[in-house]
Amino acid sequence: MDIVLQIKGPLDAGPPTRIIQRLLPCLDKPQTIYVPDVTPEMIVTLRREQDRLSERIACSTRNGHEIAEYLDTVRDPAVRRGRISGGA
Repeated sequence: MDIVLQIKGPLDAGPPTRIIQRLLPCLDKPQTIYVPDVTPEMIVTLRREQDRLSERIACSTRNGHEIAEYLDTVRDPAVRRGRISGGA
């Protein structure tokens, strides 16, 4: 079961499988990465991946807020009928 979690964790986070493949030998237990001989290339790759994931998180957060605002508008009957302005 541990090996499944070791593979599933990084897959769920979203990095490409080529990066996960390089990290798998460095996983000594679920959610722990130990890289004894990290290369400058790996650091650059992981920083790029971190930036990419941060951008995806920011986009998802914005989309979540927009959906919440939309739901607030359509759930409020007075706003739906145009009696009051709905929006941020």
